[in-house]
Amino acid sequence: MGRAIIGYGAGLGLLTLAGLLLGIEGPGSQAITQFNLFIVLLKAYTPLLTPFSSILGYPILGGSQSLGPLPLLIWIAIGCLLGILLRSGGGAAKAMFLTSATILILWIGSLFFSAPAWPDQRSWLMAISNLSNDLISRPIDLGFILLGPMLVSAVIGQLTGEISSRLVQEKELEERYRLY
Repeated sequence: MGRAIIGYGAGLGLLTLAGLLLGIEGPGSQAITQFNLFIVLLKAYTPLLTPFSSILGYPILGGSQSLGPLPLLIWIAIGCLLGILLRSGGGAAKAMFLTSATILILWIGSLFFSAPAWPDQRSWLMAISNLSNDLISRPIDLGFILLGPMLVSAVIGQLTGEISSRLVQEKELEERYRLY
């Protein structure tokens, strides 16, 4: 379980960094407060939540421009990276599922906790309504976020675990039967 927690931290950090680098424009805030962190998380995770819709050319949540295959590639790449890092199908699947679920929960929480950073309550309520309607109307994206990267991570983790164990076994056999 310890390796899964390490993978979870790595996955969450890498997906957050990837979302920040995508840098979509979101709600602005005039005052600097602790609630700006929730705006930053909202801006970071929003482009990652619609990988299939983005490929099809639909706007991402909130109406921003489509990012093409980039969100899908980010999810798959980080799933593969966690699989390679953990070298275990079960551990990689746990870590990736925790990462995906946490990002979804943090995004939803950021919608609500960012309320004080919005200019007024009406704009905040409109944004919550629009963003949540956009997310709920895309069940394929939600299903993929929770299951797709987890399956990719589990398969890659299992493969790398098998390959590394075979290499270790071959090395042990060579050492055992080496002629001196």
